[in-house]
Parts: sequence; structure tokens; C-alpha cells
Amino acid sequence: MRKKPDDTKIFLQVDPLNGEYYIRIPEWMINDLSWYEDTQIKVTLDNDEIILSEYEDEWRKIWHIFKRQKDIW
Repeated sequence: MRKKPDDTKIFLQVDPLNGEYYIRIPEWMINDLSWYEDTQIKVTLDNDEIILSEYEDEWRKIWHIFKRQKDIW
């Protein structure tokens, strides 16, 4: 993980073609989270913070629990 203060400051930008807001997440953050293109991201607004986390549906949660149980056996 690359820790550099300049890398943690992200600017809100506007797409000139469609006017939508977006942010660019540094590649090292994506790599540290093991995310990849088309990873489903859950966006949560908590007071004055935006929290990004990987979206997990129920089947995926069940699979992770099963996998952990199997590793324990």
C-alpha cells in the first residue's frame, strides 16, 4: 500500500459531456481492496461522509461463510 498524503486528496470533477459528477480513485487504493473493473460498489451517505464499500449480495455472503467453515474443517 502506498501511503502518500497527496494520494488521499481526491477532487470532485464534472464530466464535460454529460455534466455528471465523478471522482477518480487512485489505483493503489483499488489494488489494496482487490477491486477490479465492474466490481459492484455500495455507496453510503453517513452525515457528512460518503463511504464506498464492496457490495455483497446474500449469496456471496453465504459463500464466504461456507468457504471459511470449509477452511476450518
